Amino acid sequence: MESHPGFYRYFFNTGWMFGEKILRLVAGVFIGAYVARYLGPGQYGEINYVISLVSLFSVLATLGFDTILIRELIRHEHRQEVLLGTAFILRLAAAILVFAGLYVAVKSTPTETVTAQLIAVISAGMILEIFGLIDFFFQSKVMSRYVVWSQVFSLVVISVFRILLVVYKAPLVWFAWVQLVDLFLIAAGLVFFYQRAGFRIFRWRFEMATARELLRDAWPMIFSSLAITVYLRIDQVMIKWMMGDEATGYYGVAVRLSETWNFIAVVVCASLFPAIVRAKQDNEELYLQRMRYLYALMIALSLAVAIPMTFLSGFIVTLLFGAAYQPAGNVLALYIWSGVFTFLGVANGKWIISENLQVFRMTSLVTAAILNVVLNYFLIRKMGLIGAAVSTLVAYSYAGYFSFLLTKKTRVVFIDMTRS
Repeated sequence: MESHPGFYRYFFNTGWMFGEKILRLVAGVFIGAYVARYLGPGQYGEINYVISLVSLFSVLATLGFDTILIRELIRHEHRQEVLLGTAFILRLAAAILVFAGLYVAVKSTPTETVTAQLIAVISAGMILEIFGLIDFFFQSKVMSRYVVWSQVFSLVVISVFRILLVVYKAPLVWFAWVQLVDLFLIAAGLVFFYQRAGFRIFRWRFEMATARELLRDAWPMIFSSLAITVYLRIDQVMIKWMMGDEATGYYGVAVRLSETWNFIAVVVCASLFPAIVRAKQDNEELYLQRMRYLYALMIALSLAVAIPMTFLSGFIVTLLFGAAYQPAGNVLALYIWSGVFTFLGVANGKWIISENLQVFRMTSLVTAAILNVVLNYFLIRKMGLIGAAVSTLVAYSYAGYFSFLLTKKTRVVFIDMTRS
């Protein structure tokens, strides 16, 4: 790779993020398996269903700001307090509206008491997730160590809590409360380190003109984020409706073990995105070269995960989650291949933001979401859980790869990904 004075800065930033994600992977897999064994496929399926259902609505509260806000913080460092303050107020208003809408929906429809409690507790996390804006600020400054410190502290505390809940045989709703405490600790840590780094939240200020600019750029990303959540989570919701809690529990295990690895793509791309944005401003050829390197790296990393997991899926599921979850093995062997297109999607998503092609991303993701819903409806009836995995694989491959064939401007990315 080409020499660059900021290489070591980005390298160590990536190292911090990788370290935290590896710790979270280990805790998520082993402690998650410990919890899943205790809950059993039925209760584990129920909480996974609620998480998926809430995700379909909570994505609206993010307003699609994530990558756009990082881009603007990099481009306009002198306006960071206005950008953060404006984004905070907008996301707070959106989170309150979505939470209120979910509350009304639960109260006005026949819902089991436990399920209603789970929805109320988990959806409250939308308010705390607003402080994730500080995470985006640290990413733009290549200062992710502060984010890592707050997340590691929360991870340790929450891991202890989850173990204690199993030891003392706590009811299902307490596991939802622990998830809410996790978000609170992360938010508190982000605020603490933001202040300690010399910045001040009370200096954030709202500006209507900036709000209009953010919403203008972000509105396609709102639909894109919703579409992503639909084709990430709709399969678990539909399995619950069509096959019940136990089937949702089996499928949830396959999804957890598969998506556990996605942090690799997210961390690498998030850490390198500032370098890509700056290269776009300074040197077009360097920018395109970095994108090609990124595609090749994403494909290599995803295959390094998918190939061994295909052959070891049954053994891994039984070893970690127990014989009760054995049906998840065959699902995992197929579902894991969606990770190849997830890795590519994370990488080409950065290119889309750099090129300001949010409308293209929105249309391709909405199409993929619709495709996933339709395929799930027919294939779950015909093939069960394997049908849901096939539907997800088709939808992911369209969104992350084949959709780039559709326009002249994006076709060059399709060629670059294919060569990689």
